[in-house]
Amino acid sequence: MNKQYNKESLGSKIDHGMKQFIKKKPKSICQTPGCSNPCAGRKNVYCAECIKYPLLVQNTYIPPVTVNQLPPSLPVPVNQTPLPTVNQTSLSPPGTATQAAVTVKLTTNSPPKLTKIFSTLAIIKTKMTLLTANDSEYINIQQFFRTGLPHNTILGIFKLNMPIHLGIAHKNYRASHFCMKSLRAFHGTKSKCSPKRFISNPKAKFCKSGCGVCGIAQNGNKKKFSGDKKLWFSDNSSISLGYCNGFGGAGEKAMFVIDLITNMSDPIFTLGSEAATLPKYLIIFQ
Repeated sequence: MNKQYNKESLGSKIDHGMKQFIKKKPKSICQTPGCSNPCAGRKNVYCAECIKYPLLVQNTYIPPVTVNQLPPSLPVPVNQTPLPTVNQTSLSPPGTATQAAVTVKLTTNSPPKLTKIFSTLAIIKTKMTLLTANDSEYINIQQFFRTGLPHNTILGIFKLNMPIHLGIAHKNYRASHFCMKSLRAFHGTKSKCSPKRFISNPKAKFCKSGCGVCGIAQNGNKKKFSGDKKLWFSDNSSISLGYCNGFGGAGEKAMFVIDLITNMSDPIFTLGSEAATLPKYLIIFQ
């Protein structure tokens, strides 16, 4: 009996001691931050859940450990110009199906009416332009005139733009007689009116009394006014002077400078074609 009692008492003491030992050493808590679960075992430091899902526990991410990594260098500042801001206008919301459809009518504008612009070259009447003394054309004609009449006084030199039909006829004649040469010559004529009046008024009206100056200035050289039905010219102003008359007491005279197309080389040229001639300048002198 004593032995049996001793065995039971010894067993109860051992069992009681073990319980006291267990109470003194409770299970450790999981080491995962934010986790309070007990460890899976005495030799474990994490609970069973953290061991199974180590990267997803408590929504925490454990970054990988890097070895011998230098800290990232700071970006180099660059002088950047700020971009311009644009005032944006909010777009209106799209229309709904209940909106009425808009019908756009395309209108075509009628073409503008064309206005006829006549060229300045289409001259119906002769245009006379008084040249100034420093004009290059004035100087050339003056030198040409003074080769034969160095002592006469030039009162004025006019540049003549003849009617377009005379210019076309002369151009066509030159094209059909390309083997001939072009030159300039003088043509003296008589006047029944004062040629000096054109200097004060270049737009003065031409007379209608059979005046040679007004007739040639308007219509060019005409064979019907020549006794032998030929046109006479000279390359020397002194020769043409004999065909000029003096108007009035001051002795105002007029002489034309004519463009010619001819093969003649003499000082005096006689031509049978009116288209071979074209008046270019009118010299008023005394």
